[in-house]
Amino acid sequence: MIDLKKNFLIITAHPDDLEITCAGTVKKILAEGGTVTNWIMVKPVVDVRPNRSEKKVLSELLKSNNILGHTSEIYTTECHSNGRPNLQLTSNLITELESKCKNFDTIISHWHEDYHQDHKTCYSIAEILARKNFKQFLCFDQPLYNRFYKTFTKNIYVDISPYIDIKKDCLKCYDSYFTDSDINDIINYNLYNGSFLQSENFAETFNLIYSKQ
Repeated sequence: MIDLKKNFLIITAHPDDLEITCAGTVKKILAEGGTVTNWIMVKPVVDVRPNRSEKKVLSELLKSNNILGHTSEIYTTECHSNGRPNLQLTSNLITELESKCKNFDTIISHWHEDYHQDHKTCYSIAEILARKNFKQFLCFDQPLYNRFYKTFTKNIYVDISPYIDIKKDCLKCYDSYFTDSDINDIINYNLYNGSFLQSENFAETFNLIYSKQ
């Protein structure tokens, strides 16, 4: 079990990862008196999609943040010579982040079998940070990217039924990235997971790696 009244740190690679995986959970945490801080490890810069400029993505993030009401902090990622972000797991990065890991109870991030390289790096970052500073370590289940999961165990189901429309609104903020079909796929996946709780419910799922409580 997870106590939603605690202080959560969610480490994601990009703007929109939180919305895909746990926007409903974030809103539920805040509604129950907890706090949520999202560290976004890859700063939007040059994108291969011509319609996704840094300014555009940051405006989408701000719109979504205003709906959810959590705190977001964007890490200034080092870049390749062509301007593309180059997130790397380094000792200096861990030292920097560990110095900021204060007053959090639970850390959540990507799963290591995700096929996106930045998502894998975020898992490694969270795994290292979790060893000293957190009572619980969870990984979220990420539709659209979870097709190669082999060992992910859905052992936490969070009922987000009261917040599903808010999650839809957050996803719609990222109109440079998500199509209506993408959003429907994500919401239908939440509906599928919610069916294990009760018919017509919506749920976001997590793998609780460990709990010190």
